[in-house]
Amino acid sequence: MFSIGFRNINETGSFIKLHDLIDQDAIDLLITASSLEGNDTGFLVSEMRNQRLGTNPFVVVISLLASAEPDYVRKVIDSGADDLVLTPVQPDQLILRIEKLTRTRKPFVVTHDYGGPDRRTKARAFETHSAPMLEVPNPLRFRAEATSLDGTRLSRAIAETAITLNRIKIERYAVQIDWQVTHIHATIRDDAAIDPAELIPHVAKLCMVAEDMMRRMRGSASEQHIGPVAEILTLAHKLESNPGKVPFADLERLTALSRTISRALGSTPRHAPCAPAPVCAPTAMPKRPAATSQLAVVT
Repeated sequence: MFSIGFRNINETGSFIKLHDLIDQDAIDLLITASSLEGNDTGFLVSEMRNQRLGTNPFVVVISLLASAEPDYVRKVIDSGADDLVLTPVQPDQLILRIEKLTRTRKPFVVTHDYGGPDRRTKARAFETHSAPMLEVPNPLRFRAEATSLDGTRLSRAIAETAITLNRIKIERYAVQIDWQVTHIHATIRDDAAIDPAELIPHVAKLCMVAEDMMRRMRGSASEQHIGPVAEILTLAHKLESNPGKVPFADLERLTALSRTISRALGSTPRHAPCAPAPVCAPTAMPKRPAATSQLAVVT
């Protein structure tokens, strides 16, 4: 890594150390094994992408795979890695991957349960798909193009794009709340026995989405709408504690609140174009990261 321009290199075999590096926003590129000290490193990557760990959800991540087993690979993909490399890997192969990521980075797909690089095939990219796309800062490219050691512009780009990511996530949550409430309403029939096994998954998902939506709304432009979401969460917990007996008034209130939230916040167009990252691209196309890039190697 030193030969291609990296100088600030953190190499660790500690899961706690990796957690702290992400939390302290101390890395631009993370090369990590999928498991460390018996812990899933994909969990930390997912927490970072979901803006629950650190303040930079856009660290470039290369995950090293120990197996090509489909379920295992899907789990790593779903954590939000930019690239996957099957081990053992030759240094030259890894360098080529880093150079490619420095030149170009896939936009992020933003849904209610995923926020990370678009890993769909080209064929699937043309299919009808409602998930918004977001161009995100590429710290490797930025460092390679920088004319000084000042990272202010990169920090500003990360902060501004993180706000955009948070806004889109809130919009996706508003749509998901309406969807879950619609299914809850359909599950509960007048004068019919309620099947808790059918109802509970929707209620549990509603609770999870509402809780994280409130976290994201605090301090954001949509904070004014946090009251209805809090009421939805209260009603969802009530349903969760007694799914066999749901008052009609609670069901109607839940439906009204979800529609209010959906109208106010769930406004992303069906075919949303890529939202641009606030980073100006110079004319020269970089090949390798600069000496100021910060790398963490976790094995």
